[in-house]
Amino acid sequence: MKMISSSSSLRMKMMSSILLLLILSSCLCAATFVVNVAQSSYQAEEKQNITLEWTFTTKTQGTSRELFIICEFRTAVKSGKLYVYRDGVEIPEFQDDQFSGRVQSNKDVLREGRIRLHVSRLRTEDSGLYLCDVKTGDGFNSAECRLNVTDEVKVVGHDPIHAKVGDDVILPCHLEPPFDVNKLTIEWRFE
Repeated sequence: MKMISSSSSLRMKMMSSILLLLILSSCLCAATFVVNVAQSSYQAEEKQNITLEWTFTTKTQGTSRELFIICEFRTAVKSGKLYVYRDGVEIPEFQDDQFSGRVQSNKDVLREGRIRLHVSRLRTEDSGLYLCDVKTGDGFNSAECRLNVTDEVKVVGHDPIHAKVGDDVILPCHLEPPFDVNKLTIEWRFE
């Protein structure tokens, strides 16, 4: 009877060791797989185009068959899918209607471990957090960036200012929507 229980105990220890080894190897793999963003924050104006970029470590140069990507956007009131890629194929039917026809990917750089999404005709409602989850045979990880889209900035003058020779005048001008001009060069011209 002791022989059976010690044999069973030995099998349990061996199975526990194998299970622990599998868990540790998967943790090690996940720890070495990294996803990064090219920029943590993007600023753009409405109607402009922008390229969001993520990079991920890849040991296996070339195969996109084991690659699974989900890029999502999140705001305080809404979230949805921006881009889905699985086993070498883009899956546009999962894309949120907000981005329909406005997102293109550069599939040529996927083999290099880069995700480039070109978003065209930006809208203010595109502002938010963009999260990209990447899963390969090497592991799983994600990274996020923020996009802020502002209304198109316009320089607004005022009606003609009438003055007599020798008078001082103020030439008012402002930007709509209000915009920080501290880093801009402002130039007045007389035509």
